[in-house]
Amino acid sequence: MPKNKPAVVDATINGTVQPVHRDEIRAAATRLTPASSNRTMEFSWYALVGEELYYVAALASEAVGAEVDVKAARLLLHDLGFPVMA
Repeated sequence: MPKNKPAVVDATINGTVQPVHRDEIRAAATRLTPASSNRTMEFSWYALVGEELYYVAALASEAVGAEVDVKAARLLLHDLGFPVMA
């Protein structure tokens, strides 16, 4: 991770501001199946966690325990220093 990225950011999730930690994202990734060309989603934004790609909305939603839209997920993961790509 880039050294200038914080370990925790305040994210607005469904209108509520809450802290989200980088470690929560890593833990969520362990509970999800990595993205696959065999399994399509309605959106195609991905985040790199470790050596695997994950769908940004699914990853952020798993980490915070609430549904997160794609735009908010992209911004959250980027702010925490995870590479995000389309």
